Amino acid sequence: MRHAQCRRQNLSNPKEPFLTNVDDISLVSLYGSWHEMGRQYGFLVKEHLKSVLDYVCTRLGGDGERMAKALEIADSLYWQGKDYVWEFMDGAAETSGMSLEQLKLCNAVEYVEGCFLCSAMAAWGGYARGPLVVGRNYDAVSYREIDRDVLVTVYHPDGCLAMATVGYAGEIYCVNGMNEKGLFVELNNGMPSAGWDIHWDMCPGTSELFDMLMRAASLDDVDRFFHETRSSASFIIGVADGSEARAYEWCHDGVKCGRGASQGLMVRTNHYRCPLWPYAEPSDGESWNSVTRLSNLAAQAAKHKGEIDVPLMKSIMSTSIADGGPCHDLTRYRIVAVPGELTMHIYLPYRNRWSQIHMADYFG
Repeated sequence: MRHAQCRRQNLSNPKEPFLTNVDDISLVSLYGSWHEMGRQYGFLVKEHLKSVLDYVCTRLGGDGERMAKALEIADSLYWQGKDYVWEFMDGAAETSGMSLEQLKLCNAVEYVEGCFLCSAMAAWGGYARGPLVVGRNYDAVSYREIDRDVLVTVYHPDGCLAMATVGYAGEIYCVNGMNEKGLFVELNNGMPSAGWDIHWDMCPGTSELFDMLMRAASLDDVDRFFHETRSSASFIIGVADGSEARAYEWCHDGVKCGRGASQGLMVRTNHYRCPLWPYAEPSDGESWNSVTRLSNLAAQAAKHKGEIDVPLMKSIMSTSIADGGPCHDLTRYRIVAVPGELTMHIYLPYRNRWSQIHMADYFG
């Protein structure tokens, strides 16, 4: 693929890759084989990739031992991942001006620097004013310097479902995503419950979610995936379509699924809640205020039962912990999604406002 085929913005040809701003959110759309999409990605978002690489190297501070460990983690994520990710990253190395080793570091930014937390709530049925709506806060102990490198990446892989992920440039996996069938996925850290170990000899859970998103057409497909796939670390995964939300407490020991109450509410933070687990509820100090954040979300849902829509969900997810919400100094960005309408609203702190993206315009 020639560089001339990758344009900064061209919506006239829906199958031509492009990078654009949608209400000030950077969105890149990719087509074809994984190698072709990697070449497109490397060329179109090279500035973002270099920013993330500079951030990682700056945070490691020239410490040779830390850099060696980071490279080891990055290498493990790469080799234990899916083979199509190898093809993608090989393609990106051809057009980004970066080596494969540097791209591996970008792909590992969340694993080698900082730690993600997160809060989420889904409301439908008796709790919602209209269609099912999901609120999701991405919380992390770092990454403030790369707020501008949060991308929406839309993949149109040959033979699979079109899907989009939201995350830092260079992450070829899923912590937030939506596919053309209207499935929305978000990942929370579950380590305060199921332990802090990461099994580096397994395919990363974030890569498994990426794979699921391009293949799952329904919640039944999602359910089969979780019961057939063991996780490399301890997570809580929220999944929703237009009519229901579920939380999967997913770790190396298995999975438990918590479905919402019949009237339509699901809240999740960073600890497991299914009574079938042997894990005790952690303290706030052990879980980044997970218990308080969850209680606050449940109280907000009870207070606004039957009224929750997109504007109200934005308000709830933006409310501080002190004021009865889930938001705190570690909240890096927020997403409010309406899966049934293929719509996402994204808030980045440096912009101080919400942006709306109609994903149907890009799934095509």
